Amino acid sequence: MPQPDRRTLEALASLKLTPREAEVLFWISEGKSNHDISVILGASNGTICKHVEHILCKLNVENRTAAAVIAHETCWPTTQRSGNRSGQSRAALVVFVAEQLSELWSDSCEIYNAVTALIA
Repeated sequence: MPQPDRRTLEALASLKLTPREAEVLFWISEGKSNHDISVILGASNGTICKHVEHILCKLNVENRTAAAVIAHETCWPTTQRSGNRSGQSRAALVVFVAEQLSELWSDSCEIYNAVTALIA
């Protein structure tokens, strides 16, 4: 499992986030659920939900997907300079978006099936 490096967390904190909110946003951008993040960070699910609420408010976005996009855009230069494989980050974002879309669309939806086929 990827771990956030110092530069990534600093880049996310530059969005006026607390250090803990930056960590939570990192894991959101990796496609983790609130429950997953609570296990990773050793915090309660309620605490993580509150962090997510604050992150969405501070970034002025309506959902986790938009927050993840901002996180990836913010960390792109950091990822490139540090030599990490940015393709993996983009792939994680694509998977995350696809998962979010799958929650919105039923399995019988033609658009859902087309997106699933493109990702597979």
